[in-house]
Amino acid sequence: MSTRWMSLLTFLLASVSPAAGQGRDYVLVADLAVDGLGNPIPNPIVVVRGNVIQSIGSSQEVPAGGEVIDLRGFTLLPGLIDGHLHIAASFERGDGGPMTALFGARNARSLLMSGFTTVRSLGTATGAVVELREAIREGLVPGPRLLVSGEGITDRVAPGEEGDRVELDGQPADEKTLRGLVQERTAAGVDWIKVFATRSSRSGGTPVYSQEQLDWVGDEARNQNRPVSAHAHAPEGARRAILAGARTIEHGALLDEETLDLMVERGTYYVPNLYLGEYYVEHADRFGFSEEAIRYTREFLPIRTGVFSRAVEKGVKIVFGTDATAGWIWSGNTAIEFQRRHAAGQSNQDAIISATTRAAEALFLEDRGNLVEGLLADVIAVEGNPLEDIGALGRVVFVMKDGRIFRRPHPGG
Repeated sequence: MSTRWMSLLTFLLASVSPAAGQGRDYVLVADLAVDGLGNPIPNPIVVVRGNVIQSIGSSQEVPAGGEVIDLRGFTLLPGLIDGHLHIAASFERGDGGPMTALFGARNARSLLMSGFTTVRSLGTATGAVVELREAIREGLVPGPRLLVSGEGITDRVAPGEEGDRVELDGQPADEKTLRGLVQERTAAGVDWIKVFATRSSRSGGTPVYSQEQLDWVGDEARNQNRPVSAHAHAPEGARRAILAGARTIEHGALLDEETLDLMVERGTYYVPNLYLGEYYVEHADRFGFSEEAIRYTREFLPIRTGVFSRAVEKGVKIVFGTDATAGWIWSGNTAIEFQRRHAAGQSNQDAIISATTRAAEALFLEDRGNLVEGLLADVIAVEGNPLEDIGALGRVVFVMKDGRIFRRPHPGG
């Protein structure tokens, strides 16, 4: 066995066991909590029975029963939700096969320790990411609950009427092909269908699929009881995806006023990302980007941020997402995305909502995202008050997922 495999295996085996088993009862005591609507709760006491929040109140008296976890000096919040990342991304070779799942397991542990108890992974080898989701669900490896799309529907696998493949092959994907891809992915066990409605921002974000093609994808996804996530940068492709019933629009870095208004009208959720471009610029050598690509990425950052600011002003339903990928995803610093969004005009309260109740709503997760009686016991604690300093979300000291404790504050701080 190679040294790299041995190090990964050692890491994973050392990380499997959480600090406490599911089924125990706890009483969490802190100075402050912020719920999934951004409301402060002074002197919170959260009672956890098994994997469910039994009660939450504001009191100075600690009830009897259950192990008391003293988190005074910290702020409690619901477990965070990242609506768009790539769980198995890595700098190393890990595309497909068991290595993909292993890198995904490493990334999953880091995400959980960073306070993310649920994430949606949009774009990884289908088999590997479905297996990783099940391994986490069964407790084989620690990590957030996963919602996965597997491989997206792209111009490469199903030529779009306005895509690049048509110029080469001359034949856009027909209805049978596109419906068949949705059916295949559903049969493979994905939670979401992802379609690349447009090209990348670097290529102008222009449409790939016609309205009719996207309608076929959307209709078949509804037949299969699967929501649709659409990669869409520029207005026309995003508009088509919205009209085809996409639940979420990813990136949307070139959206115009009319498309943002349509999202408000239709209730479509917007999952942009602001920081990743900076990460690419800082680590260009590791990604192998050319000088031209880096120059474009750097110049594009304010354009992307400007669209986000307009979306905030218009009241678009914004969901937290990082598009976290190789390296960054497991660095423990994904919360930097919150800081970029705050700087672009999103309030601390709305930023918290975007990663808790609104994210849960967008992803059809009625059992989490808030500190409310009867919901799953996904609770984190951070150093500082995120309503005053959004950077506090990057200082996670305690993580409970499903009533199990995976991280506790270090002794003495």
